Amino acid sequence: MANIVITDSQQAFARALGDALLQHLNGRMGQSDAARVLELLDKNGKPRRSRLNSYFHDVTTGERKGKRPVASAQVLFLACTKLGFFFDYGGYRIRATRLSEKQREEPRRQMVFSFDRQFGLVENGGKVDVKVKRPPGRIEVRVSLDAEAS
Repeated sequence: MANIVITDSQQAFARALGDALLQHLNGRMGQSDAARVLELLDKNGKPRRSRLNSYFHDVTTGERKGKRPVASAQVLFLACTKLGFFFDYGGYRIRATRLSEKQREEPRRQMVFSFDRQFGLVENGGKVDVKVKRPPGRIEVRVSLDAEAS
């Protein structure tokens, strides 16, 4: 295998994407089936296996020799959402995840507790009980006082 020095970041990304997608498809489905799922169809509605295959190999002749076509954002999106594809590139994991309803909710407003008096806890034998719970997405604090306010 020849060592290829990659200086063009687009080509580096195209190779990383193509190699990872090919590895993801191996044993799962053929390129024709994947082309159909990724909606890579010709004008007659037949899967364009050759277009998908072009992402897996460098061009061998002509002006673009040694280069690889860059997949469109749509192809990457469909591969991630319909094939469960993801890959690592440049220290990042590239994948698609569905937004959950919780992420779309409006953030809850914080309640204000105003108290401008003093407690006589030591002299009167009062007690303060504080309980903290941390359910997902919030913090609950319960304060119980057994004292006389002055």
